[in-house]
Amino acid sequence: MNPKIYYIAIACILLMAFPGVVQCEDKPAIVNLIVNPDITVSPTREQALITESHLLNLKNEIQNRNFSATIFSTQDLAGSRVGLRLTEMGLKTNNFELAISGNNSNDILSDLSYEEQKAIFEKSKEYVESCKICGKNEIIVRGFMPQLFSQNENTYKALDDLGISYDAGFQAGVLYSPGHENDVWPYLVPGHKFYAVPVSTYVVSGKNVPLQDSYFNDSGLSASQWYDALAAKLDEISGKDEPLVVSLTTSVSGSGNYLDALIRFMDYAKSKKTSFVTTMQLVDMTKTGLRDVSALPTSNVSAECTTCGQSDSNVISLAVSTNESTRAANNTTQVAAPEVVAASK
Repeated sequence: MNPKIYYIAIACILLMAFPGVVQCEDKPAIVNLIVNPDITVSPTREQALITESHLLNLKNEIQNRNFSATIFSTQDLAGSRVGLRLTEMGLKTNNFELAISGNNSNDILSDLSYEEQKAIFEKSKEYVESCKICGKNEIIVRGFMPQLFSQNENTYKALDDLGISYDAGFQAGVLYSPGHENDVWPYLVPGHKFYAVPVSTYVVSGKNVPLQDSYFNDSGLSASQWYDALAAKLDEISGKDEPLVVSLTTSVSGSGNYLDALIRFMDYAKSKKTSFVTTMQLVDMTKTGLRDVSALPTSNVSAECTTCGQSDSNVISLAVSTNESTRAANNTTQVAAPEVVAASK
C-alpha cells in the first residue's frame, strides 16, 4: 500500500473515534428550506402588505447568497397582491421552486372529503401555475405541503389523481408512513405515486421535535435556541448522507430575531460549503442517487411558455385579472385587488 494512503486511512479512523471531530470524508451537507408564507383568511390590504414584506425579506436573504428554497403558496396568498411577488420569484429558476399548500393558512384537510380536498388542490394548482411571465417561463407545480401537517388518505388519493410528485407533510421519526420511521430522505409512500418528504427533527429537552420555526416560537423557545438547533443539526449530519429539511413561516422568520437567527444560520452553512436545494431537487436526489445539484433538472419551470405572444406587462395584468376572476368564482376569500407592478426582468 502507498504509505501516504496508509497514513491518511489511519488518521480517518482516529478522527472518527472522537465525538465532535470532523470526519475525514469532505461531503457538503444538503439543506432544503421550505417557506410557508402565512396570511390570514380574507386578508386586508395591510395584512397582505405585511406578508409581502416578510416574504421579500426571506427572498432577498436567500437569493443574495445564491441559495435555493421552495415556496408553498395557499390560494389566499396567490390570489392577493403577494401573487405578483410569487411571479417575480418564479422567474428565479435557480433559486425558487413554487408549490401549493391548500386554500388558506388554517386548512384542516383531515376534516374534508376526497372531493373537497381535490377541488382545493386543483384550484391552488391553477393559482400558482398562473404566476408566470409569458415568453419567459412556465410554472409546473409538482409539490404540496399541508397546513398544520393535517392530511389523510383522502389527501393522498387527491395528490395521486393530480399527478403531484411529493408531499412535505411528514416529520422524520415523528410523522411517517408505516415502516419509514427511520427515513430522513424522501421516500415513495406505499400504495401511492408520490414521495413523502420528511421535515428534519432534533431532540430538544429529551423530545424529538420538527425543525419548524413556528413550533419553536409557539413553544416559547427563543430565536437563539432556534439557531442553536439548526447549527447543531447541521453539524450532526456533517459527513453523513442525510439532508437537513427546515420549515419556515413568514410571520416568524420574515422579520425580527428569528430572521436574524436564520441569516446567522445561512452564513454558518455557507462557511461549511453547504448545498441548498429545492424540495423537488431533494426528491430527484432520492430517485437518481445523485448528490450533485448541477446534475439535476430544474425544479418546476419548463424551457418554453405554452401561452406566448403577449408582452410581459400584458401578461402580468392578465395574471392579476385571472386571479381575481378565479377567486370570485371560487368564493373562498375576499381581498383587496392587488396592484399591478412590474416584475423583474
